[in-house]
Parts: sequence; structure tokens; C-alpha cells
Amino acid sequence: MASTYYRIGEVSRATGISKDTLHFYDRIGLLVPDHIDPENQYRYYSLRNLWQLDIITTCRKLDIPLDLVRQILALHDNARIVELLMEYRQEALRRSDYYRRVADDILWYSEESRRIESLKGPSPVLLKQLPQEMVLAGAPGKAYHANLQAAAREQLRSSPTIRRRYGYVLNPAALPQVRVVKEREYMKSVQTDFDRVPPENRYLLPAGSYAVCTVRIRDEKADFTPLLNWLERSGRQADLVYAEELGLQLFPYLDDYTCEVRAHLLP
Repeated sequence: MASTYYRIGEVSRATGISKDTLHFYDRIGLLVPDHIDPENQYRYYSLRNLWQLDIITTCRKLDIPLDLVRQILALHDNARIVELLMEYRQEALRRSDYYRRVADDILWYSEESRRIESLKGPSPVLLKQLPQEMVLAGAPGKAYHANLQAAAREQLRSSPTIRRRYGYVLNPAALPQVRVVKEREYMKSVQTDFDRVPPENRYLLPAGSYAVCTVRIRDEKADFTPLLNWLERSGRQADLVYAEELGLQLFPYLDDYTCEVRAHLLP
């Protein structure tokens, strides 16, 4: 046999490419050994195969899909290959933007986790001026979380980011009884386009003065005494009360978590 033919083991040792990978390339027709011994059916790689393998390795280092690698191997026009690579460059740039957003989201989630830990303790009641804000809300009722998930399904599916925060519309009458009665759940996200959101799922958090504090909720019970005492001392009344989770947690702590409670004050 001519010395220009090589067994798969020799090719693997020379290139560092595993036999399994070479068998895979052969099986899918990407790199088929040029010579088959008619007596023992051993498959041998030629110098042309090694050249093809170098092209494949170069393309895979560029993360080029196998289907596009197959096209490049079929071409013998470097200008056309450059054209194909430039087209793929645009896809690589798009992927780069995508993974940069992913990296930013992971960093944001880490910062959210630190924020939750730093604000878990009790806080004094503060008077804050908050702007008007539109949020996406589920229908009122006992199945408030399922209602929100149904309302937010399309927005969550199409959103390019995980950044969001959840909050609840509370029943003010239940606060003195140390009960957390959630009448409705809402979601804040970076998407502010509500054109496709049904009117019944749009909820407006009004601008105005708010009494704000953090409250720990356990088994849907919480001590609202600091907030109620502040309202009594200041002679103020609240018509709306919201509880917003301090940050996003992928693992829900349903029985023990802390919220920032915001009581909207009447003029």
C-alpha cells in the first residue's frame, strides 16, 4: 500500500482528534476515508483526507455548524468560502450579543440574591414619593399565581432577559389580624410595551406618597405593627397596600420570605 495512506489510529495520534470523532465524521459522510482495502475492509485516510480534516478542525474552532462545514468542503473557490464565513460572522455577532445578555442576567441575579440577603432584616417605616407604574397583573382571585402565569405567558416566552420582580396587591383590612391576604399578583419586567396585553391584565400602581418598610412573611402571616403604628401616629390612611418581593429567586421560598410593603397614602 502506498505510504500516503494512514490508519485511523495514526490519524488520531497525529491530529489529536479522537477515533470516536473520526468515526462520527465518517458515519455522517463529512470525512470518508479515501481508500478501503478490498481484502480486509480496513479504511485508510489519504493526504487529501488530512487536508479536509484540517479544514474541518479550523471550522469547528470557529464553532461553524457541521452543515456549513460540509458546504465549505464542497467548494474549491476561496472567494465563495470567504463569503460564507462572513455570513456566519454575522450569526456569530448575534450569538455574542445573546451570550453577553446571558452573562449580564447571571450577574444581575447574583446581585439580586445579595440584595435579598442584605434587606431581610426589619427596617424602619419610611415616607417615599413613588412614580406611577404600569405592571402586568393576573386576574383577582384565589388562584392569583396561576392567573398571573397565564397572563404573563407570552411576555415571559418572548422576553430576551430573565429580569423581573413579583408583587402582590394586599387586602388592607387583613393587616391588623397579622394575615397576608393576596388579592392579586403582578409582575414588573424590563418590557414596558403593554400594547398586546389585554386591558384586564394591565394594572396601574399609582404615583404618590407611600409608607414603606420590609416585612417578613411566614406561612402567609406577618407582623404589620410597625406600619400600622406609623399610620396611627402620623394620622395618615392607606387605601392600597402592595408587597413586593425583594428580588428574583428561582427557588421560591413560599413559606418564609421578605417583601417590601408599600402603603399608598391618601392625600
